[in-house]
Amino acid sequence: MLGFIVSGHGRFASGITAALELIMGEQENYIAVDFPEGDGKTQIEANMAKAIAQLEGCEGIVVFCDLLSGSPFNTAVMESLKDEKIAVVYGTNLGMLMESVFLRNSDIGAHELAQKAAETGKDAVGIFRKAEDEDDDF
Repeated sequence: MLGFIVSGHGRFASGITAALELIMGEQENYIAVDFPEGDGKTQIEANMAKAIAQLEGCEGIVVFCDLLSGSPFNTAVMESLKDEKIAVVYGTNLGMLMESVFLRNSDIGAHELAQKAAETGKDAVGIFRKAEDEDDDF
């Protein structure tokens, strides 16, 4: 099984995890790493390292981050450069996280799952249009 770490600014990780577990139930080998106001780079690095250590028995680890180039993302990337079994995804949304939960018990590696998560994440974003607006170009 692949291990999952979800991280982001503020309480992003615990918030999206609460939504995921409301829909799909409690997850194993899954850790939410928040980055609340007041925590610095050293704290997020320590929390990320601790989460990775807790998942060391997993076949691979996928770290889902809220956005590109933020401290949680940068920290996860530095960890992935030290350990090839870690894949990092940014722009995390609930749709991609749910699809990833479905896929992680299949015979799929961390990097392949990360690729599928990115594709699903893009597909989960759209604009609702009323029937009379369907011909608009926006």
